Amino acid sequence: MRLIPKNLPPTSYKLQAAFSMIEVILASSIFAMIVVSFVGVFLYGQESTTLAGKRSSAVFLAEEGLEALKNIRDAGFANLTDGTFGLAISGGQWILSGVSDVNGIFTRQIMISTIDAKRKLVTSRVDWQQNLQRTGTISLASRLTNWIATAMGNWALPSLEAIFNFTAGNSGNATANSNAIAFANNLVYLGRANSGGREFFIFDVSNPAVPVLLGQRDLNGTPNDIVISGNYAYVASTDNSEELQIIDISDPATIDQAGKLTSVNLTAANSGNATVNAIALAISGNYLLMIRAGGDEFLIFDLTNPSTPGNPVGRTPSLTGTVSDLATAGDYAYVASTDNAAELQIVDITTKTAPARIQVFNLNSGNANADGLSLDVGNNHVFLGRAASAAPEFYTINVANPLTPALADTLELGANALAISLEPNSGYVFLATADTANDFKVIDVSNPAAISLLGQLNLANGPVDVIYDLTLDRAFLASTADTEELQIVRPQ
Repeated sequence: MRLIPKNLPPTSYKLQAAFSMIEVILASSIFAMIVVSFVGVFLYGQESTTLAGKRSSAVFLAEEGLEALKNIRDAGFANLTDGTFGLAISGGQWILSGVSDVNGIFTRQIMISTIDAKRKLVTSRVDWQQNLQRTGTISLASRLTNWIATAMGNWALPSLEAIFNFTAGNSGNATANSNAIAFANNLVYLGRANSGGREFFIFDVSNPAVPVLLGQRDLNGTPNDIVISGNYAYVASTDNSEELQIIDISDPATIDQAGKLTSVNLTAANSGNATVNAIALAISGNYLLMIRAGGDEFLIFDLTNPSTPGNPVGRTPSLTGTVSDLATAGDYAYVASTDNAAELQIVDITTKTAPARIQVFNLNSGNANADGLSLDVGNNHVFLGRAASAAPEFYTINVANPLTPALADTLELGANALAISLEPNSGYVFLATADTANDFKVIDVSNPAAISLLGQLNLANGPVDVIYDLTLDRAFLASTADTEELQIVRPQ
């Protein structure tokens, strides 16, 4: 109950009550304005935070796009094809795919254009919807250089730098042919035909001008192919009880010791045939791929225990013709064959226990009957060599989609293309051929649709296998020449 002084007139009471009401209204209005202001500030701050977060995510995706392009460049400069693309991961590697890729609310596009023969302008652009009224765009650009090609010598003018001559004194036999070669960590691994001498050799080529023999050993059978993985050399052999031979190469000087060699015997039970030769090998992650001349022509070994892989964990008899060479990229293996309707055969190895041939490619350009002899793969292309005929002997085949291979270009060599080694960054292919005038050839495949002969060299007749190493910038060849079983070729 409010007490009203008796000495005030009634109108004073009314005015005082009215002022109290006005004060309440004004206070409420001011409070409402303050609340609205704070709410507005809060909502605006919340929206700004959300927009800033989306922008940060977009910047991250754009930067990731540029880093992915560097990885693609380092895998092969020819991979940077002009156009607009998205990004994807295949076989643990970034690839260009489609025209964009979507990450939640963000759409990323990669734009590539040519500056000159050794430089590309690349842009990574990310678009997104910021809110109902606004869209956002982040665009980052860079220039990528084919730095590896810049560091290479001039392979238009190759020359013979060094040879190694096997004699009865240093190898047990002076005349057995070399026929397989591999390279790893400045060491060359050379295989020779079975003879009274040794069949497997390791050279230190850190100074390519002076190869040094470090170790050698006898093998049963002739090594048709050699691949290196970690501390082991894997040999595809003609020996019917040791088709796969595994050599501990951790100490090259002691490879002749008995405990340094293990093997796998391929039988009718574990491979479909007990007597056909192993032809070629390839490494795919923790697995070894092998092709043979019959039975189950394609085999997969698990290298979890690298010295004793045991029986094949996967195999297929679906290859046709006589297989001659093998290479792998991602989830696919590529096989050269004598099949006149399937010189290139493609095997899906996604499931290692169940490899399956999924496609073939018929080389009928000028001659449908010349055999496929050799191949390598990289930059979304297979590079395949054929036997000499009226048709070209060298082919580039686009396998960006392995289900739909497409011929990109051909080149006339005039002789059997016996072995191929691709350097993907420069886009150079190094070949051992049966051309008696110029056995060694270098082909520029940096544009697979417009290939050309870059350089060639006349060696002592007989190179049958070749491997190129970028760090030394040298090509190493296994030769049948009795005084030059190892040949080392350098650029100008």
